[in-house]
Amino acid sequence: MPQKMRAVRLFAPKDIRCVEVDVPEIEKDTQVLIKVKSCGVCGSDIPRVMVKGTYHFPTTIGHEFAGQIVECGTKARGGIKSGDRVSVMPLLPCGTCQYCKVGQSHLCDTYDYYGSRRDGAMAEYIVVESENCLKLPQNVSYDMGAMTDPVSVGLHAVRKVKMEAGKSAAVFGLGAIGYITVQWLKELGCTKVFAVDVADEKLELARRLGATYGINGKDTDAVKAIKESTGGEGVDIAIEFAGSRFTHVQAVASCKKNGEVVYGGITYDDVTYPNSTIAAILRGELTIHGSWNSSINPLPINEWMSALEYMNLGKINVEPLITHKVRLEDCKAVFDMMYNRTEVFTKVLFAPEMQ
Repeated sequence: MPQKMRAVRLFAPKDIRCVEVDVPEIEKDTQVLIKVKSCGVCGSDIPRVMVKGTYHFPTTIGHEFAGQIVECGTKARGGIKSGDRVSVMPLLPCGTCQYCKVGQSHLCDTYDYYGSRRDGAMAEYIVVESENCLKLPQNVSYDMGAMTDPVSVGLHAVRKVKMEAGKSAAVFGLGAIGYITVQWLKELGCTKVFAVDVADEKLELARRLGATYGINGKDTDAVKAIKESTGGEGVDIAIEFAGSRFTHVQAVASCKKNGEVVYGGITYDDVTYPNSTIAAILRGELTIHGSWNSSINPLPINEWMSALEYMNLGKINVEPLITHKVRLEDCKAVFDMMYNRTEVFTKVLFAPEMQ
């Protein structure tokens, strides 16, 4: 084992560098050491790196990752062993709060988190808790494994609603999770799915991945277009993943009576609801859901296991979403590009083995 490794470290907002640090060591017998093969950039990483910062400095960022186990503690859990290919759930619940006790660890009061509260995986190696590891199925590559997090987040959002065969849905915002949510909706029973974004190239990809309609919200009144295509009623389900104060309102306005709205996109602006939106919620008896993160609790399903299985079977396709694969040394230029949107991107993956 080498003693030193490269890692992408955040020293202050916008001060991100690839530096040499010590390879982390296993400190608890339940931990494992992973050689990182692929680490994705989450949409939340961009403001975290460029504006808000992390919980302490410096921090190795990155929480969407997959790799190979190279060393195991003596009490590693889940039947994993050295050599296994794994994806890793980044949330570390306390296990003792009221939410953890009832199997809702994603709502933990005092959770820890790789890549923001503790060092993450945008590095050559990382030490993680063994119980957060899930083996990659045969047909799931390391790059696909690094996207288990967004695939499970999309599934978590879709599971908030009462899904039935033949329902209609709209997805606002085509980041990686938006594309994935389109696929989950189609796979789990929706026969008509509207994808809404402001980039035509993203709408075209959404159609290739199963969207029935693509609507450019910059050029078209998205709510009007959805209503016109649904006989004036609207959709049964609207899922917001743009994190925009405009699409938060549009999601409600696009729903039919007794419809369901899921908010999954993080917004950094105040959202003001017009009186007509409040009236639509009241008079239409809409149900509003919040959706946060995802879960590896075993019951009723392990969302991460479901995500891996659906990717393994080819039912959820994430490879077309990978627009950039970059070196750790490219970190500053890549985050500048994403923050300033100088290129069209969906999922950016850091490949620690790239030279």
